[in-house]
Amino acid sequence: MPAGNAVRVLRSGAVLLFVPLLAGCPIPVPGGYEAGSRENVPAESMDWIAAGTTTREEVLMRLGEADAAAPDGSWLAYGSAYSEGGVVFVIFASGSAAGAGGEHMEYRRLIVRFDQDAKVAHVDLVTRECWQAIVAIDGADGRSAPCLDIRSAE
Repeated sequence: MPAGNAVRVLRSGAVLLFVPLLAGCPIPVPGGYEAGSRENVPAESMDWIAAGTTTREEVLMRLGEADAAAPDGSWLAYGSAYSEGGVVFVIFASGSAAGAGGEHMEYRRLIVRFDQDAKVAHVDLVTRECWQAIVAIDGADGRSAPCLDIRSAE
């Protein structure tokens, strides 16, 4: 390939690479727990919870008020939502702004089920990671549904 063609190919590639960046301003989405999310749901099972011996009261004392609970007290749900960060590309035009991007999320849900004596019968810990879409238009923003409902036992 002649040197002139190689330069043209490199320039075309550079233009294709940088056009999306020029069209929208990338804004990083910082990581951290979502507002209102608890931070005490571990990634691994908790050794202090033992089926048949740990009571509902001990679970509540250790983890606090549940995020969700069965009306009959047969289970408690604890959940957390942690962002590992992401990026949103924002475009400004005619006094308005719009943006789209994604955020890498980690959801954890702990369900503690109790027997009729209010002792732990079963512990279910689920962790899911996924990308969550973010769309914003003129100050209103929306996100895709989470990949794990952290306030449900189902």
